[in-house]
Amino acid sequence: MRLLDHIAQCTEPFVVRQDRGDVWRLAGANDFALPLARCPLRYVLNDELVRTCTALAYSEGDELSGCLDLLRIPAEQLWVEWNEAARREELVRALPECTGGATADILRTGILISADPLGRSGSLRTFWLTRREPQEPLLAAVETLIDLDGGPSTCPPEALLQGEAIAVFDSRNPQVDRLLQCAGFRLEPSWQRYYFSVATGAETRAQVIERSLAAVAFDLPILLALFLLMAVRDDLAQLPVKPFRLNAKRARLGRRPLLEHIELSAPVFAGASVSLDGARGTRRGPRFHHVRGHLVRRRNTIYWRGPHWRGHVRLGSVRTRTVELRLPG
Repeated sequence: MRLLDHIAQCTEPFVVRQDRGDVWRLAGANDFALPLARCPLRYVLNDELVRTCTALAYSEGDELSGCLDLLRIPAEQLWVEWNEAARREELVRALPECTGGATADILRTGILISADPLGRSGSLRTFWLTRREPQEPLLAAVETLIDLDGGPSTCPPEALLQGEAIAVFDSRNPQVDRLLQCAGFRLEPSWQRYYFSVATGAETRAQVIERSLAAVAFDLPILLALFLLMAVRDDLAQLPVKPFRLNAKRARLGRRPLLEHIELSAPVFAGASVSLDGARGTRRGPRFHHVRGHLVRRRNTIYWRGPHWRGHVRLGSVRTRTVELRLPG
Protein backbone atom coordinates (compact mmCIF):
# COMPACT_ATOMS: atom_id res chain seq x y z
CA MET A 1 0.00 0.00 0.00
CA ARG A 2 0.94 3.62 -0.45
CA LEU A 3 1.85 5.68 2.58
CA LEU A 4 -1.40 7.63 2.22
CA ASP A 5 -3.39 4.42 2.67
CA HIS A 6 -1.39 3.44 5.75
CA ILE A 7 -2.22 6.82 7.29
CA ALA A 8 -5.90 6.75 6.31
CA GLN A 9 -6.26 3.33 7.93
CA CYS A 10 -4.27 4.17 11.06
CA THR A 11 -6.43 4.05 14.18
CA GLU A 12 -3.93 3.51 17.00
CA PRO A 13 -2.81 6.61 18.94
CA PHE A 14 0.90 7.30 19.33
CA VAL A 15 1.76 6.65 22.97
CA VAL A 16 5.18 6.73 24.65
CA ARG A 17 5.67 5.00 27.99
CA GLN A 18 8.83 5.92 29.86
CA ASP A 19 10.79 3.52 32.04
CA ARG A 20 9.69 5.40 35.14
CA GLY A 21 6.04 4.84 34.21
CA ASP A 22 5.07 8.20 32.70
CA VAL A 23 2.75 7.91 29.69
CA TRP A 24 2.71 10.52 26.93
CA ARG A 25 -0.01 10.73 24.28
CA LEU A 26 1.71 12.43 21.34
CA ALA A 27 0.45 13.58 17.95
CA GLY A 28 0.67 10.71 15.48
CA ALA A 29 -0.44 9.56 12.06
CA ASN A 30 -3.88 8.53 13.32
CA ASP A 31 -4.67 12.19 14.09
CA PHE A 32 -4.41 12.93 10.36
CA ALA A 33 -6.31 9.93 8.99
CA LEU A 34 -9.52 11.92 8.48
CA PRO A 35 -7.86 15.12 7.13
CA LEU A 36 -5.97 13.03 4.58
CA ALA A 37 -9.09 11.13 3.54
CA ARG A 38 -10.84 14.48 3.01
CA CYS A 39 -7.90 16.04 1.17
CA PRO A 40 -9.20 16.81 -2.34
CA LEU A 41 -5.86 16.53 -4.15
CA ARG A 42 -3.40 13.70 -3.54
CA TYR A 43 -0.27 13.26 -5.67
CA VAL A 44 2.10 10.29 -5.77
CA LEU A 45 5.30 11.12 -7.68
CA ASN A 46 7.09 8.63 -9.88
CA ASP A 47 10.80 8.09 -9.29
CA GLU A 48 12.03 10.08 -12.30
CA LEU A 49 10.07 13.15 -11.25
CA VAL A 50 11.43 12.81 -7.71
CA ARG A 51 14.98 12.79 -9.09
CA THR A 52 14.23 15.80 -11.32
CA CYS A 53 12.82 17.83 -8.43
CA THR A 54 15.74 16.91 -6.18
CA ALA A 55 18.31 17.83 -8.84
CA LEU A 56 16.57 21.15 -9.49
CA ALA A 57 16.26 21.94 -5.79
CA TYR A 58 19.91 21.30 -4.99
CA SER A 59 21.55 22.58 -8.17
CA GLU A 60 24.24 25.23 -7.86
CA GLY A 61 22.45 27.80 -10.03
CA ASP A 62 19.46 29.99 -9.21
CA GLU A 63 16.88 28.29 -11.44
CA LEU A 64 14.62 27.79 -8.43
CA SER A 65 15.60 30.45 -5.92
CA GLY A 66 15.42 33.11 -8.62
CA CYS A 67 11.75 32.34 -9.24
CA LEU A 68 10.36 32.41 -5.71
CA ASP A 69 8.37 35.56 -6.43
CA LEU A 70 6.42 33.68 -9.10
CA LEU A 71 5.85 30.50 -7.12
CA ARG A 72 2.50 29.42 -5.66
CA ILE A 73 1.37 26.40 -3.67
CA PRO A 74 -1.09 24.85 -6.17
CA ALA A 75 -3.94 24.08 -3.74
CA GLU A 76 -5.14 24.94 -0.25
CA GLN A 77 -5.15 21.25 0.73
CA LEU A 78 -2.62 18.97 -0.92
CA TRP A 79 -0.86 15.64 -0.37
CA VAL A 80 2.49 14.79 -2.02
CA GLU A 81 4.15 11.38 -1.65
CA TRP A 82 7.31 9.85 -3.06
CA ASN A 83 9.65 6.89 -2.93
CA GLU A 84 12.42 7.84 -0.52
CA ALA A 85 15.05 5.69 -2.26
CA ALA A 86 14.79 7.79 -5.45
CA ARG A 87 15.11 11.04 -3.50
CA ARG A 88 17.99 9.67 -1.43
CA GLU A 89 19.98 8.54 -4.49
CA GLU A 90 19.68 11.91 -6.22
CA LEU A 91 20.37 13.79 -3.00
CA VAL A 92 23.65 11.91 -2.53
CA ARG A 93 24.63 12.84 -6.09
CA ALA A 94 23.77 16.50 -5.56
CA LEU A 95 25.28 16.65 -2.07
CA PRO A 96 28.13 14.11 -1.82
CA GLU A 97 28.64 14.99 1.84
CA CYS A 98 25.08 13.79 2.51
CA THR A 99 25.40 10.05 3.04
CA GLY A 100 21.67 9.46 3.43
CA GLY A 101 22.23 7.31 6.51
CA ALA A 102 19.56 9.12 8.52
CA THR A 103 16.86 8.12 6.01
CA ALA A 104 18.15 4.66 5.06
CA ASP A 105 15.32 3.00 6.98
CA ILE A 106 12.58 5.08 5.31
CA LEU A 107 10.66 3.58 2.39
CA ARG A 108 8.21 6.37 1.57
CA THR A 109 7.76 10.02 2.54
CA GLY A 110 4.58 12.05 2.35
CA ILE A 111 3.72 15.69 3.02
CA LEU A 112 0.28 16.99 3.97
CA ILE A 113 0.11 20.66 2.96
CA SER A 114 -2.27 23.38 4.11
CA ALA A 115 -1.95 26.72 2.32
CA ASP A 116 -3.61 30.11 2.30
CA PRO A 117 -5.85 31.00 -0.69
CA LEU A 118 -3.05 32.96 -2.36
CA GLY A 119 -0.67 30.00 -2.17
CA ARG A 120 2.15 32.06 -0.70
CA SER A 121 2.16 30.66 2.83
CA GLY A 122 1.17 27.47 4.58
CA SER A 123 2.31 24.56 6.71
CA LEU A 124 3.72 21.09 6.03
CA ARG A 125 3.29 17.93 8.08
CA THR A 126 5.76 15.18 7.21
CA PHE A 127 5.05 11.45 7.41
CA TRP A 128 7.15 8.33 6.82
CA LEU A 129 6.79 4.63 6.26
CA THR A 130 9.79 2.61 7.41
CA ARG A 131 11.07 -0.92 6.83
CA ARG A 132 10.29 -1.98 10.38
CA GLU A 133 7.58 -4.54 10.95
CA PRO A 134 4.76 -4.11 11.52
CA GLN A 135 4.71 -1.17 9.14
CA GLU A 136 3.14 1.79 10.88
CA PRO A 137 3.12 5.35 9.50
CA LEU A 138 5.09 7.87 11.52
CA LEU A 139 4.58 11.61 11.93
CA ALA A 140 7.49 14.05 12.18
CA ALA A 141 7.60 15.96 15.44
CA VAL A 142 8.43 19.18 13.58
CA GLU A 143 5.96 21.21 11.54
CA THR A 144 7.36 23.25 8.63
CA LEU A 145 5.91 26.74 8.19
CA ILE A 146 6.20 28.37 4.74
CA ASP A 147 6.11 32.08 4.02
CA LEU A 148 7.33 32.90 0.52
CA ASP A 149 7.07 36.63 1.27
CA GLY A 150 8.61 36.62 4.74
CA GLY A 151 12.07 36.46 6.24
CA PRO A 152 13.79 33.82 8.37
CA SER A 153 13.20 33.52 12.09
CA THR A 154 15.79 35.11 14.35
CA CYS A 155 15.19 32.76 17.29
CA PRO A 156 18.18 30.65 18.42
CA PRO A 157 18.05 26.86 17.90
CA GLU A 158 17.35 26.29 21.61
CA ALA A 159 14.01 28.09 21.18
CA LEU A 160 12.69 25.04 19.31
CA LEU A 161 12.23 23.21 22.62
CA GLN A 162 10.35 26.23 23.97
CA GLY A 163 7.73 26.10 21.22
CA GLU A 164 9.19 28.81 18.98
CA ALA A 165 9.72 28.59 15.22
CA ILE A 166 13.37 28.66 14.22
CA ALA A 167 15.25 28.89 10.92
CA VAL A 168 17.75 26.56 9.25
CA PHE A 169 20.62 27.88 7.13
CA ASP A 170 22.98 26.34 4.56
CA SER A 171 26.08 28.47 4.10
CA ARG A 172 27.57 26.05 1.55
CA ASN A 173 24.77 26.37 -1.02
CA PRO A 174 23.38 29.89 -1.63
CA GLN A 175 20.34 28.61 -3.52
CA VAL A 176 19.31 26.15 -0.81
CA ASP A 177 19.97 28.80 1.82
CA ARG A 178 17.64 31.19 -0.02
CA LEU A 179 14.93 28.51 -0.13
CA LEU A 180 15.30 27.71 3.56
CA GLN A 181 14.86 31.38 4.43
CA CYS A 182 11.21 30.94 3.42
CA ALA A 183 10.65 28.37 6.15
CA GLY A 184 10.32 28.17 9.89
CA PHE A 185 10.42 24.94 11.88
CA ARG A 186 8.34 24.40 15.00
CA LEU A 187 7.73 21.42 17.27
CA GLU A 188 4.15 20.20 17.42
CA PRO A 189 2.81 21.21 20.88
CA SER A 190 2.53 17.71 22.37
CA TRP A 191 6.03 16.82 21.15
CA GLN A 192 7.38 20.12 22.43
CA ARG A 193 6.03 19.42 25.92
CA TYR A 194 7.43 15.89 25.80
CA TYR A 195 10.94 16.87 24.69
CA PHE A 196 11.03 19.85 27.05
CA SER A 197 10.29 17.47 29.91
CA VAL A 198 12.53 14.51 29.08
CA ALA A 199 15.50 16.21 27.37
CA THR A 200 17.11 17.68 30.46
CA GLY A 201 20.81 17.58 29.60
CA ALA A 202 22.48 20.01 27.19
CA GLU A 203 23.84 17.21 25.00
CA THR A 204 20.45 15.49 24.81
CA ARG A 205 18.71 18.74 23.91
CA ALA A 206 21.24 19.41 21.15
CA GLN A 207 20.66 15.93 19.71
CA VAL A 208 16.88 16.37 19.79
CA ILE A 209 17.11 19.70 17.97
CA GLU A 210 19.55 18.42 15.34
CA ARG A 211 17.70 15.19 14.58
CA SER A 212 14.27 16.80 14.57
CA LEU A 213 15.34 19.42 12.04
CA ALA A 214 17.37 17.03 9.88
CA ALA A 215 14.30 14.85 9.48
CA VAL A 216 12.34 17.54 7.62
CA ALA A 217 14.73 20.24 6.37
CA PHE A 218 15.43 18.53 3.03
CA ASP A 219 11.73 18.38 2.07
CA LEU A 220 10.94 22.04 1.39
CA PRO A 221 13.35 22.64 -1.54
CA ILE A 222 12.05 19.54 -3.31
CA LEU A 223 8.43 20.60 -2.87
CA LEU A 224 9.18 24.10 -4.16
CA ALA A 225 10.86 22.57 -7.20
CA LEU A 226 7.78 20.43 -7.80
CA PHE A 227 5.43 23.42 -7.52
CA LEU A 228 7.52 25.37 -10.01
CA LEU A 229 7.53 22.50 -12.50
CA MET A 230 3.77 22.15 -12.11
CA ALA A 231 3.37 25.85 -12.89
CA VAL A 232 5.54 25.96 -16.02
CA ARG A 233 5.19 22.48 -17.52
CA ASP A 234 1.91 21.43 -19.06
CA ASP A 235 3.27 18.02 -20.05
CA LEU A 236 3.54 16.55 -16.56
CA ALA A 237 1.67 13.29 -16.99
CA GLN A 238 -1.21 12.83 -14.54
CA LEU A 239 -2.69 9.36 -14.17
CA PRO A 240 -5.76 9.25 -11.91
CA VAL A 241 -5.87 6.10 -9.79
CA LYS A 242 -9.40 5.15 -8.77
CA PRO A 243 -9.37 1.66 -7.24
CA PHE A 244 -13.11 1.01 -7.50
CA ARG A 245 -12.87 -2.70 -8.29
CA LEU A 246 -10.14 -3.30 -5.74
CA ASN A 247 -12.11 -1.44 -3.08
CA ALA A 248 -15.21 -3.51 -3.85
CA LYS A 249 -13.19 -6.65 -3.23
CA ARG A 250 -11.70 -5.17 -0.06
CA ALA A 251 -15.19 -4.30 1.16
CA ARG A 252 -16.30 -7.91 0.73
CA LEU A 253 -13.31 -8.97 2.82
CA GLY A 254 -14.10 -6.42 5.51
CA ARG A 255 -11.11 -4.22 4.71
CA ARG A 256 -11.05 -0.44 4.53
CA PRO A 257 -10.93 1.16 1.04
CA LEU A 258 -7.81 2.56 -0.58
CA LEU A 259 -7.69 6.27 -1.37
CA GLU A 260 -7.92 7.74 -4.84
CA HIS A 261 -4.86 9.68 -5.94
CA ILE A 262 -3.01 10.97 -8.99
CA GLU A 263 0.28 9.49 -10.14
CA LEU A 264 2.42 12.35 -11.40
CA SER A 265 5.35 11.87 -13.77
CA ALA A 266 7.56 13.88 -16.12
CA PRO A 267 8.66 12.10 -19.31
CA VAL A 268 12.31 13.08 -19.62
CA PHE A 269 12.51 12.86 -23.41
CA ALA A 270 8.95 13.97 -24.16
CA GLY A 271 8.90 16.46 -26.99
CA ALA A 272 12.61 16.14 -27.70
CA SER A 273 13.31 17.36 -31.22
CA VAL A 274 16.33 16.74 -33.40
CA SER A 275 18.22 19.66 -34.91
CA LEU A 276 21.31 19.04 -37.00
CA ASP A 277 22.06 22.71 -37.54
CA GLY A 278 24.97 23.97 -35.48
CA ALA A 279 25.69 27.53 -34.48
CA ARG A 280 26.87 29.69 -37.36
CA GLY A 281 29.96 31.86 -37.10
CA THR A 282 33.61 31.37 -36.39
CA ARG A 283 33.06 29.12 -33.39
CA ARG A 284 33.15 25.44 -34.15
CA GLY A 285 29.71 23.91 -33.72
CA PRO A 286 29.11 21.51 -30.85
CA ARG A 287 29.08 17.77 -31.23
CA PHE A 288 25.73 16.05 -31.44
CA HIS A 289 24.39 15.77 -27.88
CA HIS A 290 21.24 15.79 -25.80
CA VAL A 291 20.24 18.88 -23.81
CA ARG A 292 18.16 18.23 -20.72
CA GLY A 293 14.99 20.17 -20.01
CA HIS A 294 15.57 23.29 -17.96
CA LEU A 295 13.91 26.48 -16.76
CA VAL A 296 14.44 29.85 -18.41
CA ARG A 297 13.19 33.09 -16.89
CA ARG A 298 12.42 36.19 -18.95
CA ARG A 299 11.37 38.99 -16.58
CA ASN A 300 8.11 37.83 -14.96
CA THR A 301 7.61 34.80 -17.17
CA ILE A 302 9.11 31.34 -16.75
CA TYR A 303 9.56 29.02 -19.71
CA TRP A 304 10.26 25.33 -19.73
CA ARG A 305 12.79 24.65 -22.46
CA GLY A 306 12.07 21.06 -23.33
CA PRO A 307 14.75 18.43 -23.85
CA HIS A 308 16.17 18.41 -27.37
CA TRP A 309 19.10 17.31 -29.49
CA ARG A 310 21.72 19.83 -30.57
CA GLY A 311 24.91 19.91 -32.63
CA HIS A 312 26.56 18.44 -35.74
CA VAL A 313 26.51 14.71 -36.35
CA ARG A 314 29.62 15.09 -38.55
CA LEU A 315 31.56 16.45 -35.57
CA GLY A 316 30.88 13.33 -33.55
CA SER A 317 28.53 12.68 -30.67
CA VAL A 318 28.70 12.85 -26.89
CA ARG A 319 27.99 9.33 -25.65
CA THR A 320 28.55 10.00 -21.96
CA ARG A 321 29.50 12.85 -19.68
CA THR A 322 31.20 10.56 -17.20
CA VAL A 323 34.90 11.33 -16.81
CA GLU A 324 37.25 8.75 -15.31
CA LEU A 325 40.43 10.07 -13.71
CA ARG A 326 43.37 7.77 -13.14
CA LEU A 327 46.62 8.39 -11.32
CA PRO A 328 49.78 7.81 -13.39
CA GLY A 329 51.56 4.55 -12.74
